[in-house]
Amino acid sequence: MTLEAAETDHLEDSVEFAYRELRSDILSGALPPGAILSQVQLAARFNISRTPLREALRRLHAENLVGGDFNRRMRVSELNLDDFDQIYAIRIALEPVAIGATLARSTESSRAELVSHVDAMDAAIAELDIDKFRDEHRAFHLGLTAGSGNRIARLLEDLWDNTERYRLTYLHHDYHDPASESTQRLRVSQSEHRAIVDSALAGDAAACSAALVHHLHRALDIVYSEVAVTPRARISAEALRLNGSDATAR
Repeated sequence: MTLEAAETDHLEDSVEFAYRELRSDILSGALPPGAILSQVQLAARFNISRTPLREALRRLHAENLVGGDFNRRMRVSELNLDDFDQIYAIRIALEPVAIGATLARSTESSRAELVSHVDAMDAAIAELDIDKFRDEHRAFHLGLTAGSGNRIARLLEDLWDNTERYRLTYLHHDYHDPASESTQRLRVSQSEHRAIVDSALAGDAAACSAALVHHLHRALDIVYSEVAVTPRARISAEALRLNGSDATAR
């Protein structure tokens, strides 16, 4: 390998490392919405130069996770309900198709994994372990659509990750208390997960998709009831209508 090629590989590795670390911190809430991103401090933290750091920030900017001036300080993007609504509209439209494709290719082992994730979420709620719940929750939902093809699976994974900030802010913010509203919501969510997985085990893609859409619809309504002061147009309402939802998005 030439010196030039080695330097290129090192630059790409540095970009990827900074991108993944920052993305993880943003999605987990470790870097909250509006947080200032000092490039000097971040470069020192990651022990890299400003060049790969700026490239990592450009990738995050393309995902609407950061904003600002690349030559000065940047900030973590604020939560945006229109963005949230668009993400859920895509999920409501696409995930039923992906579930159908996945169930058609499912095996006894893959179905058992779904049950295992739901069981593990029950245990996490009992232990008030939100990190464990988040990991199992993500694995469960992505497992429902894992057999839909690489492009669709990657898109749904990205959409899932980009809604995690909203879930942590509006749905799971007081999970430490077993009597809290967030914990009660998690228990209701688990009953919906059970309905989803029961339909998957029965091989009923239509019932599984309907249960999933109901689950997404409830999460949408909770978030909007928390923050929406006045009614606003919601593209997710059209996605729900096209999926035959018996409820109208509020």
